[in-house]
Parts: sequence; structure tokens; C-alpha cells
Amino acid sequence: MNWPVAPILLPLFTALAALFWGRPGVGRRSLVAGSAAAQLAVSLGLVCATLEGRIFVLGLGAWPARFGIVLVVDLLSALMLALSTLVALASVLYAYAESPTRAEHPLRAPLTQFLVMGINLTFCTGDLFNLFVAFEIMLIASYALLTLEADDWDIKHAFPYVGINLFGSALFLSACGLTYALFGTLNFAQIALRAAPCADDPRLWVLALLLIVVFGIKAGLFPLYYWLPNSYPTLPIPTSALFAGMLTKVGVYVLLRIFGTVLPHELAFAHTLLAVMGGATMLLAVMGAIARNFIRGILSFHILSQIGFMVLAIGLFTPLSVAACILYIIHHIVVKSSLFLIGGVAMRLNGTDDLERMGNLWKRTPWLGALFLCQALSLAGLPPLSGFWGKYLIVVAGLEQAQYALVAVSILASILTLFSMVKIWNGAFWTGSDRVPVRTSDWRWRAMTAVVAGLTCVSLAIGLGAEGVVQIAIEAAERLLDQHAYADAALGFLGKTAANPIP
Repeated sequence: MNWPVAPILLPLFTALAALFWGRPGVGRRSLVAGSAAAQLAVSLGLVCATLEGRIFVLGLGAWPARFGIVLVVDLLSALMLALSTLVALASVLYAYAESPTRAEHPLRAPLTQFLVMGINLTFCTGDLFNLFVAFEIMLIASYALLTLEADDWDIKHAFPYVGINLFGSALFLSACGLTYALFGTLNFAQIALRAAPCADDPRLWVLALLLIVVFGIKAGLFPLYYWLPNSYPTLPIPTSALFAGMLTKVGVYVLLRIFGTVLPHELAFAHTLLAVMGGATMLLAVMGAIARNFIRGILSFHILSQIGFMVLAIGLFTPLSVAACILYIIHHIVVKSSLFLIGGVAMRLNGTDDLERMGNLWKRTPWLGALFLCQALSLAGLPPLSGFWGKYLIVVAGLEQAQYALVAVSILASILTLFSMVKIWNGAFWTGSDRVPVRTSDWRWRAMTAVVAGLTCVSLAIGLGAEGVVQIAIEAAERLLDQHAYADAALGFLGKTAANPIP
């Protein structure tokens, strides 16, 4: 079946078509929006198929696994594809509602589609070097988007983003070389089989640490996260929502894939390191959010804090904690993207997102306030909203392993998250004198709010239908951790050639 290549080719062809189309117009906008909807439909089809137990495998060019590119889509990959295409579609529709065609930069749509292509390739790839290629496609597109519409003040915040990610890419390439030297292959399935009997090999420990640094940079883990909070607020709102929802979660997904499917499960030192880094990230980043006084800045730090919860769950490394991480990813992608979009609507209505110069939004736009409350309380983890269930499972998994300090840190971080969300509520929605302008005469904010309402409905469905979503997360976690089933599907056999250990 060739379905694994569809989520890659659709955004690629869309990007090329939009690039050669020329100036933005109704026709080009319809093409991009239609393609984004088609990408979501394909991704949902893959979710339905993988829920039935299927794993889609496509070997490009019929090359042997050791040398060729293999695309593999299992349940976790399909879920991530569905989330990325959902957020991409919301970003496209929001951007169209936000501004007329004459104000749209002609390169924003093609670059966004190239970004989505890189993200989707990350989820579909079955080998380490192709993962490197996917990251480079994604990062090059993100560099261009970060600087495309920046002014002289904002563009300086792009330098740390570019610099640290270039450093991470160099380390990633080094990790690929070390992996090939150890295993004679970069194929995930073959690595899993060849590394299984060698968990005590010090060279494998070095590789695990190197991969933690590489993907810790991509995910925004402490102490590697300083590049993110100042760069994301400089982006246009639709682009920042896509960045906030997906880019760091790509790093978390790869950590799940590497430590769940590829490397031996006995690497306890690496799991402990991830748990400690996750705890430090969630606490220190939420303190940064409290210190900020504008919506995009607060939400940017919250990206990092919530990444800490996900990585803590990976570090606990039980089937329950891995399921909690997957559930939390599903929740966070939808909630964080919608919160950035809500911040964009609020900024359009008040003319700023500086909390000291905002206000009156609840009185003038109660529906927007209700949407913000739903997503803000979900981010803080209040029941029965979607954020509660992931945090609850993480706490349960932590208590089962007697990680009381990390559990306490996660609860404290949740309380501080609620405090910072109340800070936004008080500044933007609840308070404000009559002199604070609220520009409700502009129809565009209503269309933007409609897009946010769609994402909020998805978030509410996740929370209120938590039993079914939890079961899906548990199923995805079990399949992620079943290395032999993954290898059997990806390679088609479990022979000595595939399972030779480290030389």
C-alpha cells in the first residue's frame, strides 16, 4: 500500500503549486485550503485503519532495508499525522479570516506547506537518516517563516533559534554516524533487533545521551530551551499557532519512538535523566510564564512547561506513563494551538496583547471569553477537561514508581499554570476601563473566533470522551513498546541478518 507517502506528497505538491501560482488570490487560497482538508481526511483514514491493527509499510525504490528509505505508519504515527493536519488546516483558515488576499505574503502558504511536509515525514519515516532529512526540511521552512515577515526588532530573536537548531542538526548527523558504526544500519527495525542484546554496552549509553541532547533541543527541554520563548512571539499568529502546536511535539514524538521502539528498554539511566529534565522544564518554564506580561510570551513559556509533563511521562517509562504521554500530546497540540489563536483574536480586538493595555473583552465578547476559559482551564488540568486526564495518569504512574518529588513538582507546576492563566483572564477579559478600545465592528474577528471554536470543540470532545481516547492512547503505547511486532511489520521477517548484535 502506498498510503504512507500521501501525507508527504500532498503538502509537497501543494507547496509547489502555491509557489508557482504567483500572487495570492481566491484560487490559490482555495487550493491550499482544499489540500489541507484532504490531508486531514487522509490522516483520519490512516487512524481508522491502524486502529484495526494495521501497520502501513512502504519501501521506496525496493532497496534493502539497510540502505533504502522505509516509511512506516503505525497507530502513534497516524495519530500524530491527524493532529498535525488538523492544526495546519485551522492555521490556514484562521490566516484567511485574519487578512485579505492583498495583505498575504506570497511565500507564507508555500513555506507553511513545506513545514507540514517535514513534520509529516518525521512521523512516517522508519530510518534515522530520513528522520534527519525530515528535520532539515522542517527547520529550513521554519527559519524562512521566522524571518519572512519580521521587522528589524523581531528578526534578532531568530538568531538564537537558528543557531541552536543548527548546532542540534550537527549533533544529529554525528548521532547518525555513530549509529551506523555501531549497528551497520540506520533502519529503526534493524537497530531495535541488533541493539536488544547489548543494553550494557557503553557505546550504546553514549548514543542514548547524544540522542537525548539532539531531541531535547528540538523538544525544548531544560537547559536547552532558551531559544524558544523569544522567537515564537515574533511570528504571525496563524504561523505561531502551528509552531506552538507541532514543532516541539515532533521532538517529543521522536523521543517516544527512539526509546520506545528503537533502543533497548533497559536503559534506566536515560529514562531517569529524561524524568529529571522533564521535572526541571515544567517548573522553571512556568515560572518564566508568570514573569511575562503579554499573552504570546506567557503562552510561549507554557509550551515548554507542558513539554516537561510529556518528557516526565517518557522518563517514568511504564506502559501507563507512555500512554499518559500520548494522551497529553493529543490534548496539548489542540489546546495550545487554540490558545495562540485566541490570543490573536484578543490582540485584534484590543490592538495589543500587552495585559496592561488590554481589557473589557468579557463584556464585549463573552463567547471569546468562554472559549479562552475552556482551553485555559484545560491547560491547567482541571477536570473534566482534556488536560486533566493526561496529568492524572502521569501522577498515577509517578506514584506507582514512588517518584514523589517529581509528582509534587508536576502538581506545583499545574497550580502555577492556573495562576498564569488567571493572569491573562484578569488582564485581557475581566478588567479594563471604558477607555480600553474593543474593535468589535470588524467582522474578521468573528470568523477567526469560529476557527477557534472548532478546535475548542475538539478539545472538549477529548475531555468528555476521555474513556475512548485513553483506550486509544493505551493501545498506541502498547504497540509503540512492542519492538518485535514493529520489526516484523517493517522488515517482513525476523532473521539473523536483521538481528546481528553490535560488532
